[in-house]
Amino acid sequence: MHRLRESRFFIIVLLWCAALVFGCTLSNTPRRSLSELRTALLNHDAETAFRYVDVDSIVRCMVRDIFSKYESKADDPLTILGIRAGREAAGLLMPAAASLARNRVRAAIVSPDEGGYFEDVRRGSVWYLEIATDGKTAVVNPIGRPETKFRMRQMEDGHWKIVEIMGE
Repeated sequence: MHRLRESRFFIIVLLWCAALVFGCTLSNTPRRSLSELRTALLNHDAETAFRYVDVDSIVRCMVRDIFSKYESKADDPLTILGIRAGREAAGLLMPAAASLARNRVRAAIVSPDEGGYFEDVRRGSVWYLEIATDGKTAVVNPIGRPETKFRMRQMEDGHWKIVEIMGE
């Protein structure tokens, strides 16, 4: 009787652990997409990596955040006008800036990584990420690094893509 109870407990714990691992690695989850991104980066596979990173969106969000930060600190109307004009000019230059960023990211991915760009990726694991999902968006934060957050969005085919690097 005692062995039967121990066996049932062991089986329940084993099934719970299997469900937890299986649930976190299912396709169509942010964690799975990040795992595939990690593999692509370590294999220097830019095409696959770009499936999980939207460089254009990241650049747009960074420019938006920079101008918003300066505008919130501006204290006179002339400075605010200048910032707004700069935002309009940046909007016109956005396609070229995004293309340049995409080319630089591609070059970094396919390089032999002599600069150590992906050393943290190599040492890291998708299990050390806090992922808060809200519908088709998710905010990802590496555990112990509150200054490093990014937003992901679920695409039409179900995979998740990094669309924004979030500032503090």
